[in-house]
Amino acid sequence: MPNSIRFDHVSVEKIANVYYEGRSFSRTVWFEDGRKKMLGIILPCDSEVAEYEFHTESSERIEILAGECEVKRADEDDYTYYRAGQAFVVEGHSSYTMKNEEIVQYICHFEG
Repeated sequence: MPNSIRFDHVSVEKIANVYYEGRSFSRTVWFEDGRKKMLGIILPCDSEVAEYEFHTESSERIEILAGECEVKRADEDDYTYYRAGQAFVVEGHSSYTMKNEEIVQYICHFEG
């Protein structure tokens, strides 16, 4: 299995981070050098959840692994489209809103 589709030599927190009553969840992955990342899944928006809002503590680069979505950062007026293979950055102590019509899988790289 190529390294690009998995992480080797890591620890994973047993308890998931769960948001929006289980519609968005992630697992924290710790690397031997102390870095951490989160692997997550976000279920599609619908009549109950028209969009998701997330807040950041530190700067985050969110890489879309599968699916597609529209994202609007706190300082933006319009949504930007992202799909698998693309990423966006959100500054620390900020927020972003996401809309998606299909399941989105992502990795969050903490950058500060």
